[in-house]
Amino acid sequence: MTTPVRTDLDAYRVAVAELPESAVASRDVEGAVVVVPGADAWWVVASDAITAGAAAVVVARPAVGPIEALDALASLAGAVPVVVERPLLRADMVAAAGASIEELPAPGALVVECHAPARTLGPALRDAIGWARVIAGTPLAPRTTESWGGRVLALLESGLGSAVSIAVALQPGAPSPGRLRITSIAATRVEVDADLDTVVAVTDATGRRILPARFESSERVALRRAISAVRTAERPSDLADLRHDTGLSVALLSARPA
Repeated sequence: MTTPVRTDLDAYRVAVAELPESAVASRDVEGAVVVVPGADAWWVVASDAITAGAAAVVVARPAVGPIEALDALASLAGAVPVVVERPLLRADMVAAAGASIEELPAPGALVVECHAPARTLGPALRDAIGWARVIAGTPLAPRTTESWGGRVLALLESGLGSAVSIAVALQPGAPSPGRLRITSIAATRVEVDADLDTVVAVTDATGRRILPARFESSERVALRRAISAVRTAERPSDLADLRHDTGLSVALLSARPA
């Protein structure tokens, strides 16, 4: 059985073609998985798709949106699945990392570094905070923030006691989506390096293990997840996670200079 997919994005058309047993291209919105480009005001387009009867929505590489708009979208969506494609926070890598560290105690501290061109600094920081949330195993809250000349230093904390230090800087020469590095300080060290590719490594007394590379495109991963959510009536946590990460990233980047 195939699920109809409505998209105007070339990368998602390729993803549909690569999933012939589960996806079929459609011109209609009603009853389809609708792919929404993540440009400015993407939340309006996503809301319109849900109102028009979309079975699910995929938001492709979303720009940073206002918290109020994210809340309104979540309220409107209700049981309609909304999947968010975040290239620096790939769902398949998050799942693999979670499976590797789920039995570990919360780390004492995390160090987060984020560099990106001005155009993508907000989404890059948002995804860096997302990785810190995943590794800490709980939502994060702000403690202190200082900013100056396009740079930010901040301290967050988790409900499980992890201290999260964040260093953010504009870097015109960084890869277009940005560059992230997250390192846990614990007996078992977890390291994430993400830019055009994502590498997750876990180091303990037995050695260093690098999680298998993922060769599937982030678009195809997002589309598969949306189709699965439609068929299983699952409601992914993507919007709630996006709201958490967006709120913190906006607070850090809008902090007044020290």
